[in-house]
Amino acid sequence: MDALEQHDLDEAQSTDTGFKIDSLSSATWAMRKYRALDTKDADVKQIAQEQINSIEKWRDNQLQANKDSRGFFEGLLGDYLMELRQSDPKARIETPYGTVSTRKKAAGVNWSEDALVKSIKEQGLNDLLRIKEEPDKAAIKKQFHFVAGRYVNEDGQVLAGATEREATMSLVVKPIKGD
Repeated sequence: MDALEQHDLDEAQSTDTGFKIDSLSSATWAMRKYRALDTKDADVKQIAQEQINSIEKWRDNQLQANKDSRGFFEGLLGDYLMELRQSDPKARIETPYGTVSTRKKAAGVNWSEDALVKSIKEQGLNDLLRIKEEPDKAAIKKQFHFVAGRYVNEDGQVLAGATEREATMSLVVKPIKGD
């Protein structure tokens, strides 16, 4: 933010709320103030994002270090459990801070969705595919129109699930980006 924009921002914050735009000159002044506020927003967002990135990097480093340490201790505890299981196949480690044991996992399937869908299509096993149903809104808009608050087509069929939304007007202020 340059000095002029900072001056405009300071002046805009001290402007009386009774100010009224009544000429092109005052509209130009207001747009300058408006643009200065946009620049200030961009500065705030940039600074905040830099801080967020820094904190996220610190968090990720801490979590990765903890994950690495857990992996190290899991390896040591697993080795010790295997030593105990040489004399007792059902051995487990129990401490005041937790237990170490093993659990059998049932055999299963690891899915690769894309490869699976491709293979099913190539072999013509289309009955094994599910198809997601969703309305074709563009086609619906071509065939249906609102009559007395109901969405109907030329044959008089009423379509439930569509309600009329009134047209609205909103103010759009587009300041020219500063250099």
